[in-house]
Amino acid sequence: MEANPLVSIVTPSYNKGRFIEETILSVKNQTYPRIEHIIVDGGSSDGTLDILRKYNDSVVWKSEPDKGQSDGINKGWKMCKGEILAYLNADDTYLPQAVETAVSYLNEHQDVGLVYGECNIIDMSGKVISEFGAEEFKLEQILLGGGCPIPQPASFFRKAILDEIGYLDTNLHMAMDLDFWVRTALKFKVQLIPHVLANFRTYPNTKSSSEILHTFWHDRLTIIEKTFSNPNLPDNIKVLKEQALRHAVYAIDTDAAFHIGRLELINGEWQEARSNFNKVMTKAHLPLRLKALFGLICSYFKVDMEWMAAILCKPRMR
Repeated sequence: MEANPLVSIVTPSYNKGRFIEETILSVKNQTYPRIEHIIVDGGSSDGTLDILRKYNDSVVWKSEPDKGQSDGINKGWKMCKGEILAYLNADDTYLPQAVETAVSYLNEHQDVGLVYGECNIIDMSGKVISEFGAEEFKLEQILLGGGCPIPQPASFFRKAILDEIGYLDTNLHMAMDLDFWVRTALKFKVQLIPHVLANFRTYPNTKSSSEILHTFWHDRLTIIEKTFSNPNLPDNIKVLKEQALRHAVYAIDTDAAFHIGRLELINGEWQEARSNFNKVMTKAHLPLRLKALFGLICSYFKVDMEWMAAILCKPRMR
């Protein structure tokens, strides 16, 4: 790989006119000199196209109906000319040295196929409200129900990965990136960089968030089934099949219910949160039941679970 390889960033977009200019500028203002930014818009009607036209000199873009986010990203990746690829959603942003940091690491570690860094979580106004908490990638742990360690906006990979494993699975609606990372890790080395590279924007909406979480856990089960249908898996992965499938089914009723309840607390929907936490209390293992109990207490006192947790963990003044 040359010292300054071309980096191609794909942004899928649909009616994100409120945020997309900030996303474009975060790519445009990178310290790295060779970047191709491709925006694949699904036919926005909110003023997004006016913003895209404003940046005709620095962005390659197209707007047409698509089959969803994965389809849009795949279209963009097929247009890419770079050796290193990524995708950045139209409401997320990069820190100024994100691309330079990723390229430098990949240049120095030719055995690594995909890198990712830490990630801030920001609100609608761009204020940092928390951190993602990226962890070292351990495939066995992920297949057995461990949390997803990769913050998607902070990930970059070599184009050779697409040539080897293919593109995003358009049959998956919320966990297509997790599926991509699992398939990548079976063929390539995946590595965490201990630097904050991106900002992930969140703006709670309980109805859509609940649907998203249900979809995510069902997608996860599909990923597990698809992964273990591969006859060429390494022996250390094959032996995990029964345990991984068992946990993926269990998680649909427990982990999903807990996270939906937490979102409902954040949005002040106390009865709905209580219902989901009660479901966890009847079906989950002890560690998750204890978390659900904490959630129930918060719902009865009408206190945001995140806020209460911050109060309980607040260090004492010396």
